Amino acid sequence: MRVIDFRIRLRTELMLKPWNPDDPMPCYEPYIDLYNMRERLTSIPMDDFVDNMLRQGVNQGVVCGGSSEENRHLTDIKNGKHKDKFYFVAGINPEYGISRNIEELHRITGDGFIGVNFVPYVWGVEANNKVLYPIYSYCEEHKLIAVIHGSLHYNRTQSMWLAEPKLIDEIAIHFPKLKIVVSHAFNGFGGLGLAVAQRHPNIYLEYSSLWPKYLTDVTLHSINTYLKKRSLFGTSYPSVDFYPAIDAWSEAIKPDVQELFFYQNALDCILNDPV
Repeated sequence: MRVIDFRIRLRTELMLKPWNPDDPMPCYEPYIDLYNMRERLTSIPMDDFVDNMLRQGVNQGVVCGGSSEENRHLTDIKNGKHKDKFYFVAGINPEYGISRNIEELHRITGDGFIGVNFVPYVWGVEANNKVLYPIYSYCEEHKLIAVIHGSLHYNRTQSMWLAEPKLIDEIAIHFPKLKIVVSHAFNGFGGLGLAVAQRHPNIYLEYSSLWPKYLTDVTLHSINTYLKKRSLFGTSYPSVDFYPAIDAWSEAIKPDVQELFFYQNALDCILNDPV
């Protein structure tokens, strides 16, 4: 079975810096023990990372950056020996301001990144904030994927409603040709998130950091039926290890849907023109 993991973080020193167990960013600290991450939060050489990923059954991964510094780091990796194993999503930050973010997007577009990473729960900024609209517009025009964290989160200093389904619905209305991938698939918002995805063909739901045994029957039914072409496998590694996630999801996904969920939907999202 072929697998594309739609959300991973590399175990390089720079990429793990915000997750340093001894001094993590406050927004990430609760996750370290919640997901038993400590043993996966040490840096390892890229050769070892790729070997581990392949050995556990992941053929390619989508790497999400979180800052301009990480973007430059990912550009170096993209130009290295393992470039065929990854797709890259650039980080931005509302604190940069509109002009600086657009300059950053011009640079990463030339470097072959496939999308932009939006993390409202880290920024404390709603997903539909006006400072982000020029970035969504740029993504739509240049066929970049908007990867938006949209689920329950554990940054207790910020509202849980910063990327709730109604805000993503509004973005999809204003940018109907923008491909939107909702990381963690609106987990925590019940059927409302599924309804938003159902009505907008440009919305994909990505199920990283989630175990199917904890999801509702309604959610699993949507993955296996009416949203089967817009549901994506992910781990958010190192939050969740590769093989245990593949194994758990293989039990929950119908055999005739597994190729879509684990591989083909991700490839279509990445390579095909917007809807």
